[in-house]
Amino acid sequence: MKIYADHPNAERILQDGWELFQQKGYRGVSVDELCQRCQITKPTLYYYFKDKENLFIEVLLRRLHGFREEIEKSGSLSQRLERIAVTIFDSFKADYSHLVHDLEHIKQQGNVARVHQAFDDELFSPITTLMQSAVNEGDIQGNAKFLAHLFMGIVENYISRSGEFGSSNKVLAKKLVAFFLKGAR
Repeated sequence: MKIYADHPNAERILQDGWELFQQKGYRGVSVDELCQRCQITKPTLYYYFKDKENLFIEVLLRRLHGFREEIEKSGSLSQRLERIAVTIFDSFKADYSHLVHDLEHIKQQGNVARVHQAFDDELFSPITTLMQSAVNEGDIQGNAKFLAHLFMGIVENYISRSGEFGSSNKVLAKKLVAFFLKGAR
């Protein structure tokens, strides 16, 4: 993953691109719209990102970066799962399965593979490892992969919905994790 911290224009493009891609999806965002929102020219956009596809991939990779570190922090199983849920809620404002679905419009298969690998490395595998450790310790029962999919499915269904239940992301995460753990015992 490229680092853009020293480039304010690139940071703005990544941030605004993330917002637009979440709202409208890959195909719904035009380069013109992105440039207008960022208040930049097309040459400036293309200076940092080869094309819209490259920008979309970089945005996704950037959003996935850091989940593994968050998952691997110490704490009880419920604390760690709550932290994961809050991080997902704070990172995504739209159901991430829609963003992953948008990968079907990506022409370079290497880019698709990069996103799938990042998703696996940063999110799914670490959650599966956490579940396996919990199974080994007797905290929960079941197949670790199944439990990881189940947990992620529960969390995914509540992305951008915490306000509907009159609670913060932390309160919602706590409720979902409690529900998940009661069902997994």
